[in-house]
Amino acid sequence: MATRMMQRNNLADAFVLVNDEQTNAALKAAREQIGDAEWKKGYSPENKAIVRDALKEHGARYEQALKGNLVGAEVAETQANGETFRKLRVTLENEAGRTILSADMGSEFAQRLITKLDTATREHAGAEVSIGAFAKQTERDDRTFVDHVATMKGPDGQEVPATPGHFEKARERVEAAQKPMLDAGMKDRKILNQIAASTRESYFAEVAAGLSERMVEQGIAPKSVANERGALQAAAFPALESGIKDHDGVWHNLSIYEKDGHLVGTLQRRGGQPGEYEKVPLEFHPGELGGLQAEAQFPDGAPLLVSLSRSEPSETQPSKVDVRIFAKGQDLEGKDTLEQIHEHPGRLRANEALQKIPDHREGKAIEQALGVDPKMLNPAPAREAQRAPAKAQEKQHSQGVQL
Repeated sequence: MATRMMQRNNLADAFVLVNDEQTNAALKAAREQIGDAEWKKGYSPENKAIVRDALKEHGARYEQALKGNLVGAEVAETQANGETFRKLRVTLENEAGRTILSADMGSEFAQRLITKLDTATREHAGAEVSIGAFAKQTERDDRTFVDHVATMKGPDGQEVPATPGHFEKARERVEAAQKPMLDAGMKDRKILNQIAASTRESYFAEVAAGLSERMVEQGIAPKSVANERGALQAAAFPALESGIKDHDGVWHNLSIYEKDGHLVGTLQRRGGQPGEYEKVPLEFHPGELGGLQAEAQFPDGAPLLVSLSRSEPSETQPSKVDVRIFAKGQDLEGKDTLEQIHEHPGRLRANEALQKIPDHREGKAIEQALGVDPKMLNPAPAREAQRAPAKAQEKQHSQGVQL
């Protein structure tokens, strides 16, 4: 499946290819024509015309909207000149291939888009959407300001509404971050603005990370990821499963089942040769980290510790089972160390075969060890299906129908 990465170019008021030779040449030519001073001012109708003409002359592609099935929304980090930058990455798929939209997390476009993705990942995950944007000029205090407004249409062609409250919550965080400085008499607007920008970016990065987790909970993932995980995780027997990608991009896939009163299973990963997979056994016991832990040892790596723990509940979600994998080692003083090999925790879920077994032993073992409701081991659609009969009975009773 062909993959391309696109990004929003504010001067062109369009999406352009990332790391594309023709696109880079076109933008370089446009900048030389416009001049550095005007280029740094950003969007204007005149600059838009020049940039788009340059793109056409160089045979570079630009698009007004990106369309496809919404299968991914996550936070990525890139390095440049010794600095780390956070990016919003949105993945769309269709018959033509995969499009990854990359946007600076601190940009107005990314933050506006995240408020719409919050709605879309709840209502249209896996469905076809269209992402666009437009530059909106406004006059304030005899100055011209440009807002870069994100748009998103759902499968019905209607605009996806932004989830309310995000910018208000971000503003509250900014005020809290600036307060100590203001109380101390700080008047440097440049520093205060930097604090505001950094705080807003961190808030929206947290929101975007939650959207990624929501997609995983719904079983939505790009086909390439699903295929890779499927090749590793395909199980012929009912089991609890989780897949975690380490910092090097290698998937570690967990399969757990109950045996003789204990949770046991395997940890599997891709080997050094194409089509080669390595698998090691696991046996879980209460551990020093709390919850349950099992040790794993692949032939060519550091010993690993697989940990199952209860997640913190939220206002809208009960606790679930977090999965973390640590590399075991020692520091310079010979003390034992644990280093997490991935960024975000995985989520333990029942596979389709296990979901078909009522009151399975695996769920009871998890409930006893971690205090997590076994229903929370099912992906969101399965939990909804389980609740549907109960809701129907409740409705019929309320209408006076005897069952």
